[in-house]
Amino acid sequence: MVTATAACAAGAAAAIAVPATAATATARVPRGLLAMATSWTTAQRGIVLAYPSMNAGAKPYLFETGNGGRTWQSLTAPPVTYPPDHDQPDVTWVGGVIAATDGTHIVATRNTGKHWSAERLAGVSGSFDVAQLVIASGRLFALVTTPKSAAVYSGTAQSGVLRAVPGVSIPGTYTYGSISTQGTLQVDLGADYTAERYWYSRNGTAFVKAPLPCPAPTVAFLGGVRSGKVTALCTDPPSTVGLGETDGRLSIAPRLGGTFAASGPVFDLPNPIEFAAASAQDMTVATGGDIMVTSNAGKSWTAQLAQPNGPFWNDLAFPTATTGVIVCSTLNNSSKFVGTVYRTTNAGRTWKALTLP
Repeated sequence: MVTATAACAAGAAAAIAVPATAATATARVPRGLLAMATSWTTAQRGIVLAYPSMNAGAKPYLFETGNGGRTWQSLTAPPVTYPPDHDQPDVTWVGGVIAATDGTHIVATRNTGKHWSAERLAGVSGSFDVAQLVIASGRLFALVTTPKSAAVYSGTAQSGVLRAVPGVSIPGTYTYGSISTQGTLQVDLGADYTAERYWYSRNGTAFVKAPLPCPAPTVAFLGGVRSGKVTALCTDPPSTVGLGETDGRLSIAPRLGGTFAASGPVFDLPNPIEFAAASAQDMTVATGGDIMVTSNAGKSWTAQLAQPNGPFWNDLAFPTATTGVIVCSTLNNSSKFVGTVYRTTNAGRTWKALTLP
């Protein structure tokens, strides 16, 4: 899901208790499904969450591939219908554990979709937004924003409850954050473009506070750990350059817990949405117009996958140093919504659309 997000007026905490039922995996698959979220455990194995439309209440379909998207198998879909506020659904997968959210509900399975159950956020009441889900060290983590704070919750999948991770939070009226599981679990939280906090954890339970990837008031997008180096994208607050644009610059630390330093020059970014590193040199930024790729740690950038009608990107990730995936939701030139999974096998230099069933 989006790495930096504002708290939105979602449902009350009681709304988390969704029914733990799901559509059968053998249901007829309609044509023209819209891919909304994806998660990959290797270069070849991945899942895609797709919807027949962006109408509120639309029921999802879940597919798995073991050969890089050449063929797909249907799995029992999670009970998270398309949300009325058009919040972007999210899915994460490690082994047999899959978790999904529509922004206000979290559901999880430990047997690859055979049975889904709801996960409650302990102590959460009023408005909230589940901004991101990840699985690390055998635990499920959720980045949750409210009108007053951002915090990380965790627990065992299908335990029925996720609890706030002690100390991993930040107060503020406008909060945002980023979680990365590439290499080592990392969390960066920001508030009101005036404060930022950053932690990492090697075991999913003990979190270490470390030097900031990006100084306030910049926003940090975590890219993961590659060859021991820790990567981040630092962006200025929105519209500091022009409407829908901002400045961006790479920031790299030589090791976990080390001091970050700028890498490459400042460059213009139209509405940065997602960021990920394929290696210590190869990195990709998804923006409001296209994706931008560097192969020299930010010294220069090239544009790929230009989208003329305002795309929304989701789940940018590189399961290996060469193979990456991303979901693009946008209008085509016929004013029809499309949702597509793109895949690269050369660290982002070129991308190819995958065809769902």
